[in-house]
Amino acid sequence: MKGIKRDHISFTLFALLLLLGTTSCFSQEAVRVKFLQLQEENDSLHVGYQLQLSSQSVESGQGLRIAPMIQAGDSVLLLPNITVLGKNKNKVLKRYQHNRKLEQQASSLPANNYEVRIPYQLWMDSARLCIRQEVSDYRGHKVITHYQLNDRVELEPRVPYQVVPHVGFIVPQKEEKRRSRQGKAFLDFPAGRSGILPAYRRNPQELRKIDDAVRDVISNEDAVLLGLYVEGFASPEGSYALNERLSRERATALKEYIKEKFTLREELFKVSSVAEDWEGLEVLVKASDLTHRDKVLEIITSEQTPDAKEMALKRLGVTYRTLLKDLFPELRRVEYQIDYSVRDYDVEEAKKLLDKNPADLSQYELYNLALSHEKGSKEYNSILLEIIPRHFPDDATAHTNSAAVLITNGEMNAAKRQLEKAGSSAEALNNRGIIFMLEGDLDKADEYFDRAQQAGSKAAARNKQEVQTKRADNRKMERYSRMK
Repeated sequence: MKGIKRDHISFTLFALLLLLGTTSCFSQEAVRVKFLQLQEENDSLHVGYQLQLSSQSVESGQGLRIAPMIQAGDSVLLLPNITVLGKNKNKVLKRYQHNRKLEQQASSLPANNYEVRIPYQLWMDSARLCIRQEVSDYRGHKVITHYQLNDRVELEPRVPYQVVPHVGFIVPQKEEKRRSRQGKAFLDFPAGRSGILPAYRRNPQELRKIDDAVRDVISNEDAVLLGLYVEGFASPEGSYALNERLSRERATALKEYIKEKFTLREELFKVSSVAEDWEGLEVLVKASDLTHRDKVLEIITSEQTPDAKEMALKRLGVTYRTLLKDLFPELRRVEYQIDYSVRDYDVEEAKKLLDKNPADLSQYELYNLALSHEKGSKEYNSILLEIIPRHFPDDATAHTNSAAVLITNGEMNAAKRQLEKAGSSAEALNNRGIIFMLEGDLDKADEYFDRAQQAGSKAAARNKQEVQTKRADNRKMERYSRMK
């Protein structure tokens, strides 16, 4: 047949060799072929038909070959053929039973169901199931008949392929766990004095905050105190020289208070001071509804000396008195920072510490703690989406892993925001590619997966396969839409 394409297919070859009774001629009515199935299913074409032969099929000197085929234009795929011979009954019957292993006797001529499964190809969309019958006699004379059983493939429902993303996680590096506790105290001092009076005005509650912070660290058996940093600040009223001395002495006074109360070594402390906190004043004024605010800001940010700035503010009259009453007290403070290191914890210890003091856990410990819970569980999500990003806000690994969880949960907009701070690691590139893939931008996704794979991401290779599968499915969906 012109233009025939022969494909190699896997099937059970049904060879039917029967010795039948004698008749004067072949009759098509003696061969009945019934259509059962021509259907696309799971990337395969399922073909089914039923063949029934009567005792009048062929005479003793004839042969009958029945050749089913799938045909669409010039594309033809031959299916297993069935041959019936009209002589040597015992010999043919034995061969038939050897090949087919029938439970019934051939002489009863049952209806036989035939089923073939073959890989589906695009040209089969418009295929039909045909039969070619060929009858030959002793002299080689042949009579060939073609007829059609079915003219259309039953196609699968048109459901677009849903990609399966493979997100990338980064195992955080172990770290030397150096931690800091910071705070500020608004201590009150009598005019012109720098010594701390524990019972004076607000000092009891302000000193209590410092005491609690220091005590929490030095009483922690898992922590080692590394140092304390104390910095004093003064407000702009009065001369700059006086404020410089007061801020320094007040910071030193707080250092001495902590040192004596907790019996700490001198070398643990570092003390500094800011004579007049003009930067802090600028922040407070910007956040206020102060009268003549713009004028005040102009004076604060000018290049004048500190004492000249104060004189300019005094000329504003009521506005200066408001500054003196409401904003300057906020500038008179002592800030402190307690530096310490913490030992490492295993998963069980980390579980106990999570609610009490998660800041003492490393990102590595928190990550392992998350993995000890079931993926997608409340605890797993809480650690990776909330706790780690909160305690490691500038860490690219934390944002990469958070984005991976958000992608898995289908929260794409939130994942995008996390990936803005995730850097350019292989896993971050892979996770960005996933978002493009899920949004349908397969070219951009492929670009990111290539970069991620080159950077060492194994997940990117699987995502590239998902892109290929989706592209193939898109072509199928386009083809289906044209067929409607």
